[in-house]
Amino acid sequence: MGEPTANIGFWAMVFAFLLVVPPLVISSWLKLGLWKRILISTARMGVQLGFVGLYLHYIFEYNHALVNVGYLILMTVVASFSAINSCGIKWRVFFIRIFLASVLPLMLIVFYFDWLIINLDDLLDAHYLIPIGGMLLGNTLKSNVIGVDRFFSTLQSQKEAYQTMLAFGASHGQALRPFYRDALKASINPMLATMATVGLVSLPGMMTGQILGGSLPVTAIKYQVAIMTAIFCNNMLTVLLALWLTTPVAFDGFRNLRYDIFNPT
Repeated sequence: MGEPTANIGFWAMVFAFLLVVPPLVISSWLKLGLWKRILISTARMGVQLGFVGLYLHYIFEYNHALVNVGYLILMTVVASFSAINSCGIKWRVFFIRIFLASVLPLMLIVFYFDWLIINLDDLLDAHYLIPIGGMLLGNTLKSNVIGVDRFFSTLQSQKEAYQTMLAFGASHGQALRPFYRDALKASINPMLATMATVGLVSLPGMMTGQILGGSLPVTAIKYQVAIMTAIFCNNMLTVLLALWLTTPVAFDGFRNLRYDIFNPT
């Protein structure tokens, strides 16, 4: 067993935030126009994580099943809004569908992970449910944004190819299949690249956290392999379900893409 994680004091946190200064200098020097966004993002990160640390302390102490599941659902709601906003589509049209596409695989994979992989007696234990659910959800958010955005942007830019396939007798599903395939590939390629280079290029989050927390490297590796396969499966299921659920409301009765589903640019 390794040493417990070293504490980071007040002045250490000040030095941590000072690491933002070089990017600010570079932004100013090259006139990137990012200094305001860097400051706002850094401030929001600090405030949000500060609040998370406070209320997670109480959630972990209380450790009530309904509260734990409710918090995971709340995280999914926020992630769904974020994905929709990033894709430039209207939340009134897509929110329920993106939410369902996110929450159903998430609950399935997180319970599978807690039950069959780490063999928990209490599948709703906050100490496992929330961190593992958060890791799955955070990675799924990126994949969802890439997949859904790629699907709709490609449909808009290649609408002639889609309409040509329909004109030659393809069904709606057959005409959309190349767009599904392209969107799904785009969404999982970053994860595949990460999986192919993990350990050689980087030491990923869960493994690093386990080692810093005092776990043996072998144990940390087992957890990392397990969480990465869980993330990959969850990403694939979520993006596929998101594409399948959003398709029915994205087209009119004549199988034309509806442009009123997009936010004005």
